[in-house]
Amino acid sequence: MFKRIGMALLTLSLTTAIAGTGSAAPSPAQIDVSQTSFDFDTAKPNSDAEFHHGLLLAVQADGDLVYYDRTGKQAFVLPEGIVPVTDFAEQRAVVKDSATGRYGYINTKGIVAIPCQYASAGNLSGGVAHVVLAEGAGEALIDRAGKVVTTLTEKYSSEFYFSDGLALAYAPKGGKIGFINTSGKLVIPYQYTEARGYSQGLALVKNGTGLYGYINTAGKTVLPFKYKEGSDFSEGLASVKNAKGKWGFINKQGKLSLPFQYENTGDFSEGLASVYNSAGKVGFINKQGKLVIGYQKYNRAFSFKEGIALVGISNPADNSKDKYGYINTKGELLTKLIYTGESSSFSGGYAVGMTAQGTGYILTKRGLAQ
Repeated sequence: MFKRIGMALLTLSLTTAIAGTGSAAPSPAQIDVSQTSFDFDTAKPNSDAEFHHGLLLAVQADGDLVYYDRTGKQAFVLPEGIVPVTDFAEQRAVVKDSATGRYGYINTKGIVAIPCQYASAGNLSGGVAHVVLAEGAGEALIDRAGKVVTTLTEKYSSEFYFSDGLALAYAPKGGKIGFINTSGKLVIPYQYTEARGYSQGLALVKNGTGLYGYINTAGKTVLPFKYKEGSDFSEGLASVKNAKGKWGFINKQGKLSLPFQYENTGDFSEGLASVYNSAGKVGFINKQGKLVIGYQKYNRAFSFKEGIALVGISNPADNSKDKYGYINTKGELLTKLIYTGESSSFSGGYAVGMTAQGTGYILTKRGLAQ
């Protein structure tokens, strides 16, 4: 059973005023926390618990799925029998007609924009969405108006998440991975044992020897297979792991920009990346490798979004004891450590802090126009 709405936490305005550091330097972010909780739990597996186009998909205590607005109120009432399925992506969200079992799409006003006519449907990415047509009529890629962009003549095992015009696809036998385009063609053959989607024109892939390298959208290897692990490119840099088990950062030409010295790393976001030391503590560096937020008591951190990052003290043996809060780019704690690791990053000035299953609080970046 989900925990129902309880007494409000006295968490309003938990931030401390910080004096400006000069006219040239922007003030670090501050946030306010709603005084009352709202009925919220993450709608797994089809939601990341973040706001998308100002809307948040949630499971209520009674099991109902709804979209909330940024105040924690239900954003709109869907037509009878139409139930939410996914987060919004590219101004569309997948919904299901509970009477027919068919899927369609709504717009950000809650209006059915593409009728519930598909046997299954996926989120839009790269301007297209994968759908399975009813009555065994095949599969297609449609645009956000519902127009068929491509009728698929081959059946692919794929999430159909397109970035840089390509999506991962898995071979029918053997588990090798290749890439398909939005025309439904396998343009990079099944040959990799692991792969990630494209980011900034490059994709991390693993070859048969167990090493990782990067390919471009033509399938050409542009950064050689010599890394034990790696990450996506973000802001021109990617973290990679060497044979000694240390992580560093390379640029898109393969040059080592920051030395192999970290136990683990996150991706760069807003000029900062999380790094972990040998004690398992996390700090943040800039692109010059300067530790701008020192190693503190936190052992887990998420990327900065809109000048704010979720950090916490995680207990692998008992996640119920995990405690998270939000910091700004100066490393100052903006809230108490009272949230769970399922709390969201900021999007459009808002985030959701979860204190328990079924209980969420709206966090607002201070200074937003109301």
